[in-house]
Amino acid sequence: MKLAFLFVGGEKDGWAVDVEREYAKKIGRFVPVEVVRVKPAKLARSSAAHKTQGEAAGILKAIRPDDLVVACHEHGEQVDSRAFSRTLVKLFERGRPRVAVVVGGPFGLGETVLARADWTWSFSHLTFSHPLAQAIALEQLYRALTIWKNLPYHND
Repeated sequence: MKLAFLFVGGEKDGWAVDVEREYAKKIGRFVPVEVVRVKPAKLARSSAAHKTQGEAAGILKAIRPDDLVVACHEHGEQVDSRAFSRTLVKLFERGRPRVAVVVGGPFGLGETVLARADWTWSFSHLTFSHPLAQAIALEQLYRALTIWKNLPYHND
């Protein structure tokens, strides 16, 4: 089983790349991990729907047919860290070769990506920049794995 993070953009923010490297290394102690960067669409802010459609095409290309897909989206299910860990383990137990966690760009995820998702997860009712959302996804996956393995990282 492998864990993949499919991120739209974000490689221009040095701090986000540092966070990505750090957490990919930590997650890699539990499962093989990869980060796939999808190029953001170069359209004006007024073209938000077209941006998400263009980015969705890149995301769907990066998703493999047998992937289990977790879409990070504002209208997804909100769970606490322990419940997220249990959900993650259940996803792993489905026996798919790769779980792909998808974080969209500044305008979120296109409808075609949401339709492909096996589970849609929301971090919060708050809105985050997409580099910050990427960092949150990485950290929460690491936290979930430490909870699963009963390691001293998460504090209740």
